[in-house]
Amino acid sequence: MISTTAILILLAVLFAALFLGVPIGFALGLSGVVTILFTADPQYLTQVPITLRNTLSEFVFVAIPLYIIMGNIMYHGKSGERIFGVAFQLLQKVKGGTGVASVAAYTLFAAIVGSSMTSVLTIGRIAIPEMLKQSYSKNLTYGLSALGGSLGILIPPSIPLILYASLSGTSPGQLFLAGIVPGLMIAGLLAIYTMIKAPTLDQVRIAQLAAIPSDEEKSKTSAIIIRAIPDLLLPIIVLGGIYAGIFTPTEAAAVGVIYAVIVSMVIHRTLSFRKVPTVFIESVTTSAMLLTVVIGAVVFGSALTLLGLPQYLSAFITDLAVSPWVVILIMSLIWLLMGFFLEVVSILLITTPIFFPIAMSLGFDPVWFGIIMVINMELAVITPPVGMNLFAIKTLVPKESMWTIIKSVLPFGAVIIAVLVLSWVFPELVLFIL
Repeated sequence: MISTTAILILLAVLFAALFLGVPIGFALGLSGVVTILFTADPQYLTQVPITLRNTLSEFVFVAIPLYIIMGNIMYHGKSGERIFGVAFQLLQKVKGGTGVASVAAYTLFAAIVGSSMTSVLTIGRIAIPEMLKQSYSKNLTYGLSALGGSLGILIPPSIPLILYASLSGTSPGQLFLAGIVPGLMIAGLLAIYTMIKAPTLDQVRIAQLAAIPSDEEKSKTSAIIIRAIPDLLLPIIVLGGIYAGIFTPTEAAAVGVIYAVIVSMVIHRTLSFRKVPTVFIESVTTSAMLLTVVIGAVVFGSALTLLGLPQYLSAFITDLAVSPWVVILIMSLIWLLMGFFLEVVSILLITTPIFFPIAMSLGFDPVWFGIIMVINMELAVITPPVGMNLFAIKTLVPKESMWTIIKSVLPFGAVIIAVLVLSWVFPELVLFIL
């Protein structure tokens, strides 16, 4: 039996700290320490630094700040503008061409940065004004941008997948590979939805798009595509190197940083030496914030392990006469509720030590389960009041009301739910590529 009192203390301290505005990493660590002091010999706390050292010394954790640096270099090097330019030139003649081009740009940029918020701030800075100029509704414009940006945490390289890999002992390379098809499915459904909802073009614009392009237009399109080739090669080099066995995900991140420097500072010269300190300050700040949450979650996890909660829940659910799919549904509802109040990394770090043993006891594949978890996390970045992509859009359109942004995003959750259900019913959609 586990101590109900200890569980209540753990949750009470955590929610009290969050209510008082304590940063999530410190709130998790504080609740863990208080619970350990209450339930065990204080000397048990000496085990916590050892656990922290063992966790943070894992080679895979080096990849996180490297991918953050790589994304920031490409962001400040205006890679997003070049990628959007290519997508727009190739897709502008289809119905909803600007919106579909935006989806394509979000998808391609997700394969570079591994961050949903950075994707919104980069591609959205170009796509949102362009769609509004072409009479796209605010609902379609903002919703598309929020959901398109969420692809940054599913399409590899993905920081949440790296964290899950570390916590669960699953191969990061396999997780990266498995995230491709669900990510493309979300992008495809989003593009179809955009084509259906996009405004009807007037006859003049239809005639312009139907006209045979002139030699000058062809030359312009070729120049835009050629200029963006170095940017488009980055995910091919990073992911291709991983899947070919040339280097590990961590080594791939280091190669990616070097290549990003070459693209932004040597080939395009869109990142000056004067901006390099800004890139590193932003990267260090983001990495420190993220790793603070990791440290707090490790302490929190130590308290859960001391209480025996993961083992208890695993045994309890295994003994229940319910379908394993019902258990996954319950987990998804818990993730959805947590997504209202916490950001992705915190949810992942809190729930993985609890849910992963349960999923394994029910016979689920660890790679499949990780992808299901991260698809659920995509809902967390677009749901109020803490959805980070909502605040990213607000940054781009500061005069817009937050309520308008929230209303525009909510219907797009159906796209994620559709892919989530398909991945449940047909696990081979996730696993066949392995």
